[in-house]
Amino acid sequence: PDNIISSFFDIEKALEESFEDKLMDYPFPELNEKLYGVHSGEVIVVKAPEGVGKTEFFRALEHHSLKTTEHPIGIIHLEEDNGTTVKAIAGYELDVPATIPDCGLSKKDILAGYKRAVRDDEGRIHIYSSFDVEDEEAFYGNIRFLAAAAGCRIIYFDHISWMATGTDDQDARKKLDRISQKLKLLGKELRFAIFEISHVNDDGKTRDSRNITKVANTVISIDRDLLSGSNVMTFLVEKARLGGRTGPAGYAVFNQDKGKLEAPSEGLEKINE
Repeated sequence: PDNIISSFFDIEKALEESFEDKLMDYPFPELNEKLYGVHSGEVIVVKAPEGVGKTEFFRALEHHSLKTTEHPIGIIHLEEDNGTTVKAIAGYELDVPATIPDCGLSKKDILAGYKRAVRDDEGRIHIYSSFDVEDEEAFYGNIRFLAAAAGCRIIYFDHISWMATGTDDQDARKKLDRISQKLKLLGKELRFAIFEISHVNDDGKTRDSRNITKVANTVISIDRDLLSGSNVMTFLVEKARLGGRTGPAGYAVFNQDKGKLEAPSEGLEKINE
């Protein structure tokens, strides 16, 4: 049968496929050391309570993708308008908090920053502009387009919990189970990596569906002391299918003057802990 392999030719081919392409490193050294970078076909779930900074974490990864790789990327930010997404990319490039009203940047400045971030290449970023999550097949079709036609090797999906908005608990679980499984299969078929943000419940588990983390290759939990207003975000690797190196994975610091999440470095110390 076609789905059984045994010949040395097939075994060698399988061995080659097991060495999944490394698409990029993480911009945070300890996290990267734990996870050996980001790989094709990988599903990475980022989970945290609301308000901790999951979207900001994505912004740092998205900009890092643009600066350190040649890969086109897909951006699906369902909770923000497209203009905010563009401002954030420009702000990370210009070291200015471009998403706040008094940032001092004009529309022309922001557009110039965005163009610089993508190296004047219109094909580097593809932004999903629809907020309609009812038509699942249309959504999968758009993901397939991003990977197969637009060449996006990394897709950032913020957030998967949005897909179950307006449904009761039972329907939400079934829908998110189905979506997370489908995205896993699409990533494996089309060889792209997908980052998925998920909110958590009071027990720290992914809201509405446990399948979100079950099918993931990697699960990163992020935390920040909201009560103290800390600008330090800590990372915990809960699941690492590649290497299995779980546990604390360092931290990042939000630089308010630049409006960006940065790796700790000499002279950039933890504060407000």
